[in-house]
Amino acid sequence: MNKLSTVMSILLLIGLVSAVPVCTKHATDGSLGDWGLNALKNSANWGTNTTWVPNSGVRYIVEDNYNPRYASGSNLPGVHIMGIGSSFIFYDEPKVLTKDGNLVPEPYGHEEFDNEAFYFDQDADCIYLTIITSEAPNAQGDAAPSDLALNMDNDPNTGKFGYEYGVKLESYHAPLTLFGLYSNPDWQVPYYVPQNKPNIFGSGTYIEQVKGVYTELKDDNSNGVYDNGYPNYVIQLAIPKSSVGNPSNLGFDSFHMSEYCGNDHIPAPEFPFILVPLAITAIAPVLGYYISKRQN
Repeated sequence: MNKLSTVMSILLLIGLVSAVPVCTKHATDGSLGDWGLNALKNSANWGTNTTWVPNSGVRYIVEDNYNPRYASGSNLPGVHIMGIGSSFIFYDEPKVLTKDGNLVPEPYGHEEFDNEAFYFDQDADCIYLTIITSEAPNAQGDAAPSDLALNMDNDPNTGKFGYEYGVKLESYHAPLTLFGLYSNPDWQVPYYVPQNKPNIFGSGTYIEQVKGVYTELKDDNSNGVYDNGYPNYVIQLAIPKSSVGNPSNLGFDSFHMSEYCGNDHIPAPEFPFILVPLAITAIAPVLGYYISKRQN
């Protein structure tokens, strides 16, 4: 190999290395400070909207406990908002249909199956997610978590149920590589609430490991943060866009997470997040009083 060929090979190698995206906008370590969410370390504040509000530019849906419209008895109400940064509106979480044909509010089965919040941010190279849930990473049976489903092309006809990628989060029912990114997963249907499909996958084409953590949420004294008697957990992921087809128009309908049993899901595909800024602009004056009432 002559000198010119050697130089060209080195330059090509450098180019390939530099082309690999480095996801650095948010740490993937279970901490919440760089998302502006340190207030969540004190569950006594969970009933206040502003506790759940992240930094500027972060998009989110919060559905802690039950929709206040359907709360009664042991179905305790909780914060239900959706927005971008400090701008948010009330999130009217819909009821779902169980396998027996009953229309019920989520979480079906109460706190043990509650997905509290879903946060989404991005930069030119990566997708960043923070999820707050009551589902323990090592839970078994019906209480096990699900995998994260990704619809990166906005096409409901690609991938099973419209989700052409998945990130592995549970290992009890389908022990694949944790935080492994897969294409064309064989998505399954949850038993109790089939409407909340998909839940897990047992096979797919492995692409790579993504940065991820699934850990218990703790306060500054390393004590667990409990909600209605159950500990809560933080899932954080950083996914290179180049690994999922370089998507350019991401919204909350690009993501789906249920549980193995399907008792709760977040976000709701019926609410494409691209509509949220328009909704805030159009109806914020009308909802201003309503939101302030929910502040406590």
